[in-house]
Amino acid sequence: MNNFKASTLFQNHKFAVALFVLWILYLWILHKYVLWAYVGVPQMDPLFADLHAILSANECHTRGINVFFSNPCDVLARVHVYGSIWLSLSTLGLDSPHLFLMGLVLNSVFLVLVIYLLKPTSTGEFFKCCLILFSPAVTLGVERGNNDLLIFILLALSAALFTIKSKIANISGLVIIYFSTLLKIYPSILLAATLVFARRNIKEFTLLAACAAGLAALWLLPNIDEILLLSNIVPKPTDHYATGARAMLLYIGRPYPWVLTIHTAWWLAGFISLIALCSIALASRLKTLELQQPQASFTYVLYMFGLTILFFTYAINSNYDYRWIFFIFLMPQLFEIQGYQTKGTLAHRMVTLGFVCVAIVIWTEMFRSTRLFGSIHFNIFFNIGRSTFSIELFQQFIKEFAAWVLFVVLFAFAIKIFPKRVV
Repeated sequence: MNNFKASTLFQNHKFAVALFVLWILYLWILHKYVLWAYVGVPQMDPLFADLHAILSANECHTRGINVFFSNPCDVLARVHVYGSIWLSLSTLGLDSPHLFLMGLVLNSVFLVLVIYLLKPTSTGEFFKCCLILFSPAVTLGVERGNNDLLIFILLALSAALFTIKSKIANISGLVIIYFSTLLKIYPSILLAATLVFARRNIKEFTLLAACAAGLAALWLLPNIDEILLLSNIVPKPTDHYATGARAMLLYIGRPYPWVLTIHTAWWLAGFISLIALCSIALASRLKTLELQQPQASFTYVLYMFGLTILFFTYAINSNYDYRWIFFIFLMPQLFEIQGYQTKGTLAHRMVTLGFVCVAIVIWTEMFRSTRLFGSIHFNIFFNIGRSTFSIELFQQFIKEFAAWVLFVVLFAFAIKIFPKRVV
């Protein structure tokens, strides 16, 4: 009987088990043979370097050093660019000697949670999962032990709480978002966004709105000086790491310098407007999706969490490649949409297009690191010239264009499956 249950369990989850084993093997090979750079991951020493930055900041903090301005304990002398709550780790006795163990635990929980969320059930879903999980973007987050992995774990828990029809559970979900906001600023956008897609009726909406406003005030008022400081010292992606409207501004501004005189706010407004208009137009062409889900659906809440974070951080140019781990939140919903649609329908083709676009976005760094584009010479966009640098600019343009198309597709689905009214 037990053997029967075990074989049945394995048969039902064979793709998930295979994905987990293959993912672990992939990461082990990259580490064992130091192949990170060959897949577009700029390796740093020590392993889990971003986690090391936090632990080293704790060491200097205990010595009385203001780590927001100086952190000699870090191997690269990086200042602390996260919330001061991270500096409480020293009170738990956690510092640099615990780096490997903490990084291993954080990554292990992340890997298991990702497999649980995705649970591929077909060969197609399995290969799509490999496409995302083995990408330079996701691998970078794992190699660095970046704290986005912890945010990912916390927000997955928050999304699960929003699926429970209980006021206490929903408020607890907001509290987790608040705590995540103390760790890093960008989850704060969810304090507002959850009011839009997690509501069930007017009474619950009012309660959640009051709680969200209270938590936002509790975060802002005591920490306003720290938030302003972090907004100045948190590194922004530059050059080929720049994203959103800013990336296009830099690209077009090289041959046409007058473009750079346009205020960034206008570019941002134009970018958001363009994505919104294209998404609405595309959504209008979609027939009513067969999986019009209840708003408490776990895959629906995860989808909205992931889309909100990705678009917000992308638009404000705070989207280093490892932030694309949050695309994993969207995948269960995309799998469901494609699974419910007949092959050849617009919705089915849109999901495929979405995965093609995200693959371009999150695999670009591998092509850059291998100099594939640099070995090709041709006159490129705006006649900038024939050089490796110009080819890289063209590569960046393709990456950003793919991201824009991806957001149009994702928002079109979000519009179509959005609950039409509050009861």
